[in-house]
Amino acid sequence: MNLFSDLLKEFGTPGERLVDLGCGTGNSSVELQKCGYRVTGVDLSPAMVSAAEGKEEMQEIDFFVGGLADLPLPSAKFDAAISAGEVFHYISGDEELDAAFAEAARVLAPNGLLIVEVNTELAFRVLSQAPNIRSSDDGFICFSPLAPAGFSPGGTIDLKVDSFARVEGDLWSRSVTRHRLRHLTHERILEGIVSAGLEFVSVRGFHGGALEDGLDNGRHPKALYVARRADSVV
Repeated sequence: MNLFSDLLKEFGTPGERLVDLGCGTGNSSVELQKCGYRVTGVDLSPAMVSAAEGKEEMQEIDFFVGGLADLPLPSAKFDAAISAGEVFHYISGDEELDAAFAEAARVLAPNGLLIVEVNTELAFRVLSQAPNIRSSDDGFICFSPLAPAGFSPGGTIDLKVDSFARVEGDLWSRSVTRHRLRHLTHERILEGIVSAGLEFVSVRGFHGGALEDGLDNGRHPKALYVARRADSVV
């Protein structure tokens, strides 16, 4: 979350009220709280929200069940909104995508900042070609393409996700889920930002543990898009 915090400080927010869009079990929310923000978390999954609410370190964070295209939050309430991970890639339709950007704009206060993390074309090509293993806090996750027949920018990929977590000693648990992710081109993201009445501020590509100016689809597996709400709300 330091990358998000660094960008929020670099570009500035009118206050410290922050909403974590697609917060999952709250790991990102609590890290943002440690950075000094008053955090609210929203996730589509009741099970995820319930898990977040049950964690002792998250008792001062408010969590709500809701989708990105219909946020259960009042207008102009937050100074910043962030979306970490693959959240926006689960939005399959253009209408829902535009609604998600519009809802983010709606809940932002004047001059509020939106930061959205996305996987780039490079990441989608890697995921679509062969199994990819990532370490997690308590184990590792394997992403396997279900139909490794290639990938087209703006298209979707279907993945089987095997999550392994160490229970105790040599005992591990395993869960298997399937996911369809939609690649969002740079042009489509800008279209969503503009259609929501937001001002595009910057895009930073991620490489080698750090952010770089601009986006290079051959170098950056991830990118962070920064947009700002106008200084007045109608």
